[in-house]
Amino acid sequence: MRYVALMCAAILLPSCSQETGEMSEPPQPRTGGPAAGQAEASLVTVEGRVESGTECAILRTPGGEVWAVNFTNADVGPGDYIRLTGAVADAGFCMEGRGTLTPRSIEAIDPPAADRDPARSGGTALDRDHVTGAWTAKGLDADCGDPDFRIAAGAGGTVLSGDISRHDDSALVILGDYPRIDLDEPMDDLPIEARGPDGLAIMRPATDAAYDPVSIGGTAIEGDGVVFVKCG
Repeated sequence: MRYVALMCAAILLPSCSQETGEMSEPPQPRTGGPAAGQAEASLVTVEGRVESGTECAILRTPGGEVWAVNFTNADVGPGDYIRLTGAVADAGFCMEGRGTLTPRSIEAIDPPAADRDPARSGGTALDRDHVTGAWTAKGLDADCGDPDFRIAAGAGGTVLSGDISRHDDSALVILGDYPRIDLDEPMDDLPIEARGPDGLAIMRPATDAAYDPVSIGGTAIEGDGVVFVKCG
C-alpha cells in the first residue's frame, strides 16, 4: 500500500506543479486599449481673450466660457486674443472656470467682431476718424459681413446710413460737446459715446419722456444703450 501511495504522489506532483505554474504567470500588459488614446482625448482647443484670474490667468471665449491656464513662461498677457491647444489638468490650484489647461500650442489670432471688447482700452476721443466706417452690434451674432450701419464723412457732414425705424435711411452724426445721432423731429436725438479704440455706444434719448425704442440695422436702442464694434 505504501508503494502504491508513493506512485500516486509521484504522478500527481507534476500535475500540481503545472497548475501552480500557470496561475503564477504575471499578466501581460495591454496595448491599444482605451488608455492609449486617453491623453490625446484630453486635449482641447479653445480661443478667446486672456484675462487676469484669481490664482492663474484665464481665457474667456466669445461665448463666455472660462478656462484657467497655466502659461508658465509663455509670452502671453491680459488683453491678448489667442487660440490655444492644451491638456486638461486632473487637478490644480487654479480653481476657476471649467478646468485648468496646460498649453501645448499657442497662436495669436485676430478677434472676431463678437469679442472686440470696446472697454479694454478705456476712453477714446470721439472724433470723425473714430466714427467713420462700418459697424455691427457687439455680441455672439456680430457679423461684419452684414453690418448694422455705416458712417461716412463728406461735404454734407458726417452721415450714418442704415435701416432706421420710423425714419429715412440716413441721419447726421453730430460731434463736439454733445455727440449724437440727429434724428428728424418729432424723434429725439440718440446720444453716442466712444467705447475704447473700436467701440461706439448708441444710447437712448437723454429725456424722461416716454420712449418708443428706435432700431438701427435691426438692433433696438433701449435700456442702457447698445455697443457697436467697428468692422475692418
